[in-house]
Amino acid sequence: MKSKEELDPQKVEFLNKIADFIVKKGLDVVAVLYIESMRPLHRLSSNLVTFFEPFVSVAVSGNKIAMLRECLEDERYIDYLLERIENPPKK
Repeated sequence: MKSKEELDPQKVEFLNKIADFIVKKGLDVVAVLYIESMRPLHRLSSNLVTFFEPFVSVAVSGNKIAMLRECLEDERYIDYLLERIENPPKK
């Protein structure tokens, strides 16, 4: 996996919030299984986000939707999210 320094800090912060939520809710095993099983379709997922953006933007800010789409388009961010879920920071 590429080092964290090569990734966009805003996207890393965004993914950290998602990973923290997943781990806090105890969904880490399910999330890793789902993300790994859907890995071949991550580009399709980013297109689906684009398609549903007008509907989802009612509840979620457009900036977050765009960030999610960009993260799904780049496999490095998917790898980072998986790594972050599997190895949460120690408190």
